[in-house]
Amino acid sequence: MKRIALFLIAVSSIIFTSCEYDNFDEPNATISGKVVYEGETIYVKNNQVTFRLYEPGWELSASTYMNVQVAQDGTFSASVYKGKNYCLIRQDNIGPWVNPTSSDTIYVINCSKNQVVEMPVTPYYMLTNASITCSSKVVSGTCSVRQVTGGRNIEYVGLYAGRNVIVDNTYNFGSAGAVTTTASAGDQISLTLNLSGLQVSSTAGSLPSTGFIYARMGLKIEGIDAMVYTEPFKLSI
Repeated sequence: MKRIALFLIAVSSIIFTSCEYDNFDEPNATISGKVVYEGETIYVKNNQVTFRLYEPGWELSASTYMNVQVAQDGTFSASVYKGKNYCLIRQDNIGPWVNPTSSDTIYVINCSKNQVVEMPVTPYYMLTNASITCSSKVVSGTCSVRQVTGGRNIEYVGLYAGRNVIVDNTYNFGSAGAVTTTASAGDQISLTLNLSGLQVSSTAGSLPSTGFIYARMGLKIEGIDAMVYTEPFKLSI
């Protein structure tokens, strides 16, 4: 009988604990926004750049913050709890911009159901006046290299084309869908990609049957993995 009683106590404890976990409220609010410089959206590689989101009052450790990923169009979003306070923090050497200071932390007080914020950054360079076209399966891209602040050299500027709107130096048509060149601040860059050797197929390295592809240009800074990009252009192929 004693063994049975102990077993029932143990089972009851497990059930009670499980109920406690099940009774946690699901997030009921969203913090969303975009990365900007002087109001202009900064485009990056999809999900490469992250921020840290945590509640003030907790020790900042891997178990108390969540990573918020930035999409290629510079937007981000996180599920949180309405009425709570949060901090959104940038990290050193993550992103094609100047490292943050403590004053760059974004504070959200008494979070609303649909809280919208902006994450201001100071990029080293931006690609402006971008234009990308496609004719007879030849993709042509031009842009200007604008230096915002000093301290880092340009490694290269590239043109990337791929099957989907998610396109960058990794996701493209492969050797046929990426080309790079050296560049300096103030340069006007012109690059071309000849896709005439690609066949229409459902495989990753082929042209899609939809008749549309996507392309954009990106700038790599020495010593920084994350690149700054133009917006993607939808092109008829």
